[in-house]
Amino acid sequence: MAAAKAKKDVETKTKETKEKEDLEKRLKEMEDLVRQLSSNLDKDQQQTVQNITQYIGDNNKDVLVTSLTVGELNLSTEGYGRGAIYTFSHIGEEQTIPYEDIKKIIKNNKSFVEGGNIFINDDDVVKSQRLGNIYKKLLSYEQMKDLFNKDRKSFESVFSSMTNNQKETLKRIIFEKLENDEKSVDMNIVQVINDDMGIDIMKSFKEGKELLKSLKEDNN
Repeated sequence: MAAAKAKKDVETKTKETKEKEDLEKRLKEMEDLVRQLSSNLDKDQQQTVQNITQYIGDNNKDVLVTSLTVGELNLSTEGYGRGAIYTFSHIGEEQTIPYEDIKKIIKNNKSFVEGGNIFINDDDVVKSQRLGNIYKKLLSYEQMKDLFNKDRKSFESVFSSMTNNQKETLKRIIFEKLENDEKSVDMNIVQVINDDMGIDIMKSFKEGKELLKSLKEDNN
């Protein structure tokens, strides 16, 4: 009788021990799951905070923009002279413009932006606004000035791949240089531009000079 009771007690303890072990195992599994879920939630929260912080930071930052247009250039955030207007008085002038306005300028002044009448000096903005491929063809103000230091072959190689807007800008720079000092311009470079654009820069320059002289004489 006692032996049967002892056996039953042992079986009961064994069962309780097994149930306890199973319960502890399930609790541990639940704790691991909760810990994993909490960890994932923390990461998501951190990523959300990081994204929000970056978005706020980007939209509050100022972006350096350079005019690559000879003479005055007006950029409006809404296009057609509406919204905020940023006026550049001469080529090479730099201004800092809020990122929010830059996005609007890119949207509403597409031909100027993609043609290279302005240059956005911020790789992150260029990338975020999907202008990367376009900017592979555009020259900065410094690169444009450096073109005049190249030999004919090097100049021709770069000039042939430029946008029409930037070619026109370079042509107008040539005219300004001729007005200041005709000897300051390499005629080899002028010939490259003539051949590419189907024009005659020196002829146009001389005709303009004669017209201006005639107008002055008439006014006197």
